[in-house]
Amino acid sequence: MSMIQRRIAAALLPLLPALVLAASLAVLPSCTLDLDYDRYAIVYGISDYFPPGTSSDDLTSAHLDAQAMRDLFEDQGFQVTLQIDDSATKAQLATDFSSLEAAATIDDLFVFYFSGHGGQTIAGTNGGTENTPDSDSEEEYIALYDADLTDDELATLVRTIPCVRKVVILDACFSGGFIGNSLEADAIPPNYSEEGSNGLFEALDNAIYLYANFQDYGSDIPPGEALVIAASGEQDYAYETDDNGVMTGYLLESATLGDLNRDGYITVSESYFYIYRNINKYFNKLYGPSGDAFFPHVSGGPVDYVLFTK
Repeated sequence: MSMIQRRIAAALLPLLPALVLAASLAVLPSCTLDLDYDRYAIVYGISDYFPPGTSSDDLTSAHLDAQAMRDLFEDQGFQVTLQIDDSATKAQLATDFSSLEAAATIDDLFVFYFSGHGGQTIAGTNGGTENTPDSDSEEEYIALYDADLTDDELATLVRTIPCVRKVVILDACFSGGFIGNSLEADAIPPNYSEEGSNGLFEALDNAIYLYANFQDYGSDIPPGEALVIAASGEQDYAYETDDNGVMTGYLLESATLGDLNRDGYITVSESYFYIYRNINKYFNKLYGPSGDAFFPHVSGGPVDYVLFTK
């Protein structure tokens, strides 16, 4: 060993324990999360609307969405309540939430999934309000088999579930309106260079409002209550294929392909990003020129939950 080699070895000797530790960490798997809690899902999908078999509002694949999501959730260890078509009534939904309210605990994970029609009505006609910044004058709803369920009504049901981890996934038109404030993400960022409705000062004013009222909304689902993945914006349509809703198709894929950081877990935000990226890359690229482009939305905020594991 030369003099230079001996000096290098002597300099590295005090660092040997740290180097050995670093080398051992390099071959260890990524950290594991404690997922030792129960997982519950209420899954609704409606293709055949009332009156059965003859409604002009019938969809093609919403019931297939629900069945596929049931299978995925069960594979992931969820206890699933599934209702499709004529069993997906407003009274049944209240019963299913009531049953889960009694079964779940604060430590558990709860997911409500819906595929079907979504719509809008004038705010206040069903007892609701729209009091968040940038909200339009309409109140959003999802269409169950026999009746509509407004964003306020769904928010009330979600609040009854004692779980600290709650996720709402809506594959329906106008579903972005179920998100309880402007802390949401979509594909089109605000243009802060403009004055007026999208200007910097109004954005700052909205941010201050949201900070002061983060948990104090009379309507919709605030991110402190549940994270929401919505297929479309508050004023946008969602679309389906013969096999699945476009959003649900990519949601299903995200359970295996959405692990962005390769840690073995797919969080709500990772699933959303996979959905958004693929809708924009494939559906919008093909159909956007004809005016059918749409972008999913997701609740913003400082929290994220593990939705799937690989």
